[in-house]
Amino acid sequence: MMERSCRIVKKNTFVYSKNMEERRKNIKDLEQKKLAEFRSINLMLEDLGETLLSRTETGEGDAEELFREYRRIRQETADSEALIVTIQEDTARLGQAGEAVARSEQALAQIKQRLERLYYGLGEWVLEDGTYGDFTEPYRRQLDTLRDKVKSLEDRIDGLTEKEPANILVKLGRSTQSMLLRSSLEKARSAVMLLYETAGEKFACREDLEPEGGELDRFLEEIRELRKQAGTQRAESDRVKEERRGIADALNTQGGPVKRIRTLEKKILRLKDEFRVVSGKYGGLALEKARKGEWEAVFDQDDRLRLQKIEETWNYIRDIEGRIEKIKAALAIDEERAAIARMEKAVLDHCGRIAAAERAIEDLKERIRGAEQHIEELKKIEAYGIKN
Repeated sequence: MMERSCRIVKKNTFVYSKNMEERRKNIKDLEQKKLAEFRSINLMLEDLGETLLSRTETGEGDAEELFREYRRIRQETADSEALIVTIQEDTARLGQAGEAVARSEQALAQIKQRLERLYYGLGEWVLEDGTYGDFTEPYRRQLDTLRDKVKSLEDRIDGLTEKEPANILVKLGRSTQSMLLRSSLEKARSAVMLLYETAGEKFACREDLEPEGGELDRFLEEIRELRKQAGTQRAESDRVKEERRGIADALNTQGGPVKRIRTLEKKILRLKDEFRVVSGKYGGLALEKARKGEWEAVFDQDDRLRLQKIEETWNYIRDIEGRIEKIKAALAIDEERAAIARMEKAVLDHCGRIAAAERAIEDLKERIRGAEQHIEELKKIEAYGIKN
């Protein structure tokens, strides 16, 4: 009988474990479905709250504080978005100002190049003409010195290249010497050009020049026109540089445009979260009012359909919760039955051990009785010296 009971306990334990696993899975699935429905309700309450708040001009009673929060969030969001647009526009303007500065500098550089060519041409013309000896004499002496240097360098370079040396070391030495002489020749020629240019610029600045027609007047007229253009262009360059500096200074406050935009975008995300919370609370308040039969004038047909859907979802959640409680109760019953089965098995195990102990006790008692009887027989031998 005991062995049969043990077999029944083992079979039932297996059935209970299988049912319990299925029920736990059902509870988990229902909890997930319940969570999804709660999210659906929250979204519907947020949509309802946002719709009602967008149609509301002022808050009253319970809704006043939520309405103030709604207005604050909307205003801060709009201000932040407008500031981002302003920063982006200023960034674009900074780029345009930089391009304007580059164009202005390029135009000024071109005017300077034309002036340099004119100064060079005028200087060469004046120094070679010889009419203005009082002016040209110092420059002529420098020019003659430079020309002599140029001629000397050219002759030395020609002398190095007239005959190809056979010795490789001599050849390398002449090559190095030729390279150094050519570098010096280039510098000397540049000095001649600079002398012409300097003389021309100084001559154009003289105030005692009288118009005399011909080449000189053409040089001076073109130089005056280019100087005027250079002054105008320089003023324009200074203006766009100042404009660019002002835009850059404004943009670089509080860590620069990139950091400011990133900070504003984070603020907008935070405000959106706050907006969802406020909208959800307002939608929840509207649901309470609707359940009490209040705010009837506030709701339109779409609002009522949304409220109906919310109530249906709430009822569905309650149904899910009821199903979960039933399954939990069944699971608890399974767990109790499993516990009972475990305890019954433990009882059987204990009973088996008790029976074994009782048998061991009887055996020990029997052995004690045999030992006592043996003692009595040994006592007789000890007393009479005879063994029966």
